[in-house]
Amino acid sequence: MGKRPRKWKKKGHMRWKWVRKRMRRKLRRIKQRKA
Repeated sequence: MGKRPRKWKKKGHMRWKWVRKRMRRKLRRIKQRKA
């Protein structure tokens, strides 16, 4: 993961879609722990 391929910049917007999904999962887990 240290070296980033040039493709990274082109597919930046695509990456954010699943990054947000991941964040939601993390938030849900944190909420479950607190609850």
